[in-house]
Amino acid sequence: MRSSLIRRAATDDAEGIGAVVHDVWGEEILPEVCQAQIEDDGSTLWVAERKNKILGFVSAFLTVDQAGERRWEMDLVAVRPTDQSKGLGQRLIRRAYQDGGRQGVGVARALIQVRNLPSQRAFESAGFTTDRRDHHLLLWPPKPSDVPAPGPDGVSLIPVDTLTYRGLWIEGLTRVPPAEQRSALRIARGMIACQDRLNTGAVIPSDEEHLLTSDVRDQAKLHGPYFWFVRRSTARERG
Repeated sequence: MRSSLIRRAATDDAEGIGAVVHDVWGEEILPEVCQAQIEDDGSTLWVAERKNKILGFVSAFLTVDQAGERRWEMDLVAVRPTDQSKGLGQRLIRRAYQDGGRQGVGVARALIQVRNLPSQRAFESAGFTTDRRDHHLLLWPPKPSDVPAPGPDGVSLIPVDTLTYRGLWIEGLTRVPPAEQRSALRIARGMIACQDRLNTGAVIPSDEEHLLTSDVRDQAKLHGPYFWFVRRSTARERG
């Protein structure tokens, strides 16, 4: 399988990347986001190619948490079904991770479904670890609101553009009182409504879900469980 070339994605790779996404997940990509990830220094997109055919890809992008820590989000990794179990995923992950280090990012992370053992093995082989703490992904649809941003202290609202959806992440929701949870959610749902984003979501540890007020939790569609896989870069990798 070393005959497969791992290289940075180019503009004319969008169709091949889209074909992989369709084969693996039955979804379509957002071509404008794909182009932006190819061109933008705050993201990266690598492909595996053999005989001018895209076999797989990895995408990653930068976010910043409320404390100012820069994080390299390893968002999507996919390999065509006929080319899986050959080490391509691991090779792609390593290349994307290196880009985060070059930008001085201290931590890279990936949210992986508990049942997705092949993806977990690929990230472990690339040096990522997990504490195996269960998390759930809560998703809320758009809902127009006149509540002004930025919202309560302690909660971050992070717009994200991925290859398959444009959304908004909510972080810190379990750290604020019920009234502020409701306010943050109203703002987030209003933002995605006016920005034409698909949904807003929060990744919550399962053992912290009881900290969410019931009306906030009950409005969400629940997905999971997931594990966070994390790799922290060394000073040399950030050099």
